[in-house]
Parts: sequence; structure tokens; C-alpha cells
Amino acid sequence: MICELLSLSIALTGARFRTDLTIDNFQPADVVHYPVVIVNGSADGPEMAIGTSWKTAIRFPVVNHRYSAVVELKPGKNMVLLHSGTSSMKFRLDYAPSLSSFKVYAVYLTAADEKDVYYTTDKKDRFPIRQKLDVALKLLQALTADAMNRAGYGRKTFTLELDREGKVVTHFIKSPKKGDELRALDGNGIYAHAYDVVKPNWNEGFSKWCCIVGFTNFDPATKKTSGHLALGGGSQACFGSGSMQWWPESLKDVPKVFANTTFLDPDKTFEDSAFRKAVWANVSTGLGAMLHELGHTFGLPHSPDPFSVMSRGFDHFNRSFCVIEPPIAGKTEPTHFTRDQLTHWDPFFAARLNYNPWFQASNLYSIHSIPSPTGAVITFEGDDVVIDAPQGIRVVGAQNDGIPSWFAEYKADVEPRM
Repeated sequence: MICELLSLSIALTGARFRTDLTIDNFQPADVVHYPVVIVNGSADGPEMAIGTSWKTAIRFPVVNHRYSAVVELKPGKNMVLLHSGTSSMKFRLDYAPSLSSFKVYAVYLTAADEKDVYYTTDKKDRFPIRQKLDVALKLLQALTADAMNRAGYGRKTFTLELDREGKVVTHFIKSPKKGDELRALDGNGIYAHAYDVVKPNWNEGFSKWCCIVGFTNFDPATKKTSGHLALGGGSQACFGSGSMQWWPESLKDVPKVFANTTFLDPDKTFEDSAFRKAVWANVSTGLGAMLHELGHTFGLPHSPDPFSVMSRGFDHFNRSFCVIEPPIAGKTEPTHFTRDQLTHWDPFFAARLNYNPWFQASNLYSIHSIPSPTGAVITFEGDDVVIDAPQGIRVVGAQNDGIPSWFAEYKADVEPRM
């Protein structure tokens, strides 16, 4: 069917053959500052295809006439093509790459005596680390933008380091320690060691890095995992590579991976999925945990909201890329969910990220112009808390034992005064 569409010509932006196929979360000619976007809408067929050409179109399932899909854009104007059932359409989206100097970098840290590989049960694994990190970080970036938009702040997200071809640059760094030494460390030890090894490569004022450690291992004899962690703070989000064999290698793999119900026995292989024990769940937890740890580098604490990125809500990372959740181990029925049950940023956290320099697509901010709390004075007058802030206040909130309990936002039409 897709090949037959090569002869079709639809000249008008947003024009459709029928109204059964829609895009609900964009307007024609919307501008984004990141390459991979999440597209939601309605469709009349059992599946839909989307791409910037029919040759590269990706098929996503349609359930109850709803779909959730991804498409990668090129810098400039893009005509996105969609087809489902008997309906086809073109829809213009524009991609203006972020100009921000504040970037998130991809790091793959390996042991001194080991190759650039990851734990796998597939003897034919080619270890496409660059490709997997390219897709993974673009999905994290896309979900962040989509969640910020759902929170009412537009599609703000962090900026990734991309090469001239638009691919995420992966920095392969060798630890001075051997694999057995690294796997003997606990999570905190691995995190501290990785920080010391990676930190000299960048100016922390402008840089955060997502560090994947390639020495994670599962020993079937002891049924134990070593070299695994999920920790973030300061400039580093650090995560183990135990589930990496299952990560998508290309965007075309995304719908297949998040529908893969293959059972993973925790007595025989690495398994980290909040006890759901399926491939799709391991990938969802793995990528969600990476975003959670990045959240800590952006200054966010944990949250009591069950669907927050900053709680175990990150386990539901997959829901932004599908419309129904596959069965978990031991179950035969899929899980239906609502839009409120997607992974999201808490309102307080979204308000804070809205002004975070890592979430600005322009060079408006420099390390010297970030507003500092220096000069703000907090006093208590009876039961009132009085804040005197010469630079003004946009967001103010309170936390109880690290958990957000209250916040207020004071919006304006201009950027905060520096």
C-alpha cells in the first residue's frame, strides 16, 4: 500500500484525502528545536505509516482509532507524510536546531581491559552502541519536549550534541581501572569514579553528560548483576548497560521494541523492569531511568506523583510512544491507559525547567547571566514568609523532606531580568 502512494501528490500544507486521519498535537508549520518529535492523532486503519518520505516511513499500530508515533525531521521545512487505511495526508513541521551552548553529552565508559561492548545474550550482537545511544537520547529529548508541552510551556527540552549528519555524538572513554575492579564497586563507587574520569572533558558550567557504563554484567552461575547503577546529580547521569541489547537501533525499531513481550527470566539474564519481566518493560524502565537521572542533574528532587519522571513514573516511559501497553510476564491482557497516566513532569518541576538554562533553545543565557539567588533575602514575619528578590520572582515553592509540597508561578511576557 505504501508503495502505491508514491504516485500521490498532495500540494497543500495539511491537506488530506479524508478527515479520518488527524494530527492532534501540532498545528501546520509549527517550529521545534529538536529532531525527533512525538505525533499523536486519530486514524481509520489498523496501523499508520509516518515519515518525511514513503521510503523511510515507519509503521505504528492504531488502537481504537488512536495512534502515537515518532518522526525524525531535518533542519528547515519538513513535509511529514502520513497514511492509514484509506486516508493520506501531508503536514508541514519546521525544525530549527537549538543554538544553546548548554548541552547534554553522550558518554560510553568502558574498562581499561575490555572492548566497547555491552552485556548481551545474543552471540550475533554487533554492538551498535552509537546507533542505540542516538535513538535513546533523541527519545528522551522528545518525551521531555512532549511532557513540557502537555504542562503548558511549549516544547522545551534539553539540547544534545549532534554531528553534521544530525546524529548524537558518542564519546567513548576508557577507565584506568579493569573490568573486575569496576564491577566490584557499588553504585556510588561507580558513579564517583565515572565522574572523576569524565569530568575533565567538559566545562561543567555548560555541560551535563549521560554516562552509560559498558561493564555491566550478569552472572548466571550466581544469578547476580554487577556493574549496574542508576544515579544522577551535579553534571552526571550515570546508568548501567544491562538492558542495552534490547534498545532500539533505529526509529523503525521503536514500535517493535515497545511491543516485544519476550519473557526475561531474572535467574538467567539481566532483568530490571519493576518486576514486569518483558523486553518492552526493560527498555521502558532503562530509558525512563536515564531521564530520571538527567532530571537530578537539572536540579530536580524525587516526587510522590506516581506518573512523574522523578518517581517510578519513569517506568511508563513507553506510553508516550504507543497507545496500548503490551502484557507483562504472566498476563495475557494488555493495559489500557489514559493521557493522565503518561510519564510527565510535576507542575512545579515543569515550571522550574521552563526557566532552566538547559531548556532554552537560544543563546539568551550564558554561564555569566544565569540568575543567582545571591541578593535574595528570606525573612519571617509572624506566619508569613517574605522574599525580597531584586531580580524578581517567577517560581517559588517549598519542599518537605525533599518532596514538593507547594509552589506558585508568576508568569510574564518577557524573560526574567538578568
